[in-house]
Amino acid sequence: MTSTDDIRRCVMALPEVEEISHHLFHVPLWKVRGRTFLGMGRDETTAVFCISEQEANEAAAADPAVYAAVRRQDARRSFLGLQAELGRISPDRMRDLAEQAWRCQAPKRLAAEHDRDS
Repeated sequence: MTSTDDIRRCVMALPEVEEISHHLFHVPLWKVRGRTFLGMGRDETTAVFCISEQEANEAAAADPAVYAAVRRQDARRSFLGLQAELGRISPDRMRDLAEQAWRCQAPKRLAAEHDRDS
């Protein structure tokens, strides 16, 4: 199973990432320039990757046992991201989702700099 430490090692290698603790659930969240791109679920067996709604819906439709497109539970019901069961995805898939989420939230210039430096 992909662990919180596996995710931490992956995302902290990306530019300008900071880790904070969720104010209610006390689980790790990762941000790029103040924008959350990835958060652990309450029991850390799931993670929510802040990718596009279309991509999240496609992944959830293709494999609903592993993925779910999630929305806020408040009145706004705004889209949050793709929740993944960490025990059911490969480390490579986790890395792909983490980088995709980072790219969705990072400023375009920062992502372009990262591509040039890679």
